[in-house]
Amino acid sequence: MKDDDASAQRVRFGSPHVGSGMNEKLETSGDNAYRIDVVCDSADVLKVTVSVTREASKKQVDVTCAGTSRKQPTRINFPAGPPVTVTVVPASGDLMGLIVWELKTVDPANVQGCADEIVGC
Repeated sequence: MKDDDASAQRVRFGSPHVGSGMNEKLETSGDNAYRIDVVCDSADVLKVTVSVTREASKKQVDVTCAGTSRKQPTRINFPAGPPVTVTVVPASGDLMGLIVWELKTVDPANVQGCADEIVGC
């Protein structure tokens, strides 16, 4: 995924099948802020709901799947701290497509928008 932020450094990434869903516990310690970028590439699934949970706080975002070849990723910002868990419920049926994600660190000064979208601003 293209990123205009030169400070962004990929920490982890994956591309699970839409039928497998996603359940990843991600370590997010250190001094930098974090951002997870997500796209869904599927002609069979219209959208997936991405849930990002840290302790008692949870953020859910719908990610549109159709026509993602030119689509900007959905981005969720949050500060360093305890691990986060990112989940997507598996799509049912004989479906094709991928959920592509990247966890990145970013310079806190370069965070665009809300700095902690899990808790909210």
